[in-house]
Amino acid sequence: MSNKYAGSWRLESFSIEEPSGKVRPWGKNTHGMLIYSADGYMSVSINRDNEKKSGNEAKDLFDSILFYSGTYSTDSENGDIIRHKVTNASNPDRIGRDMIRYANLDGDLLTLKSPVEAFGQATLVWRKIK
Repeated sequence: MSNKYAGSWRLESFSIEEPSGKVRPWGKNTHGMLIYSADGYMSVSINRDNEKKSGNEAKDLFDSILFYSGTYSTDSENGDIIRHKVTNASNPDRIGRDMIRYANLDGDLLTLKSPVEAFGQATLVWRKIK
């Protein structure tokens, strides 16, 4: 496994490109941390302002949190595809899934893109902090 991703990363930006082509931020005051260990474990946690849209406090709070952890591996010679094998998550539907991320590492900036899904495509930019 390539260890070029090992370390701690701070979220710089998180945007969604909708199927219409419109790009929007995932939320206001989004912040998070991504950790890749040298021995193949990973954890990501992201929060945004609670938008209080539904009138249901618990649902609104849940919608402002994104967390999962597990293991990771790279799938190409250049390591530009990262596979997150989810073992724990804020959304139980993610547990047991492989989350594919297309990676571009440029100095201390790591850009991860999700595959295109029904919601569109997520792009997250992370800055290495350690």
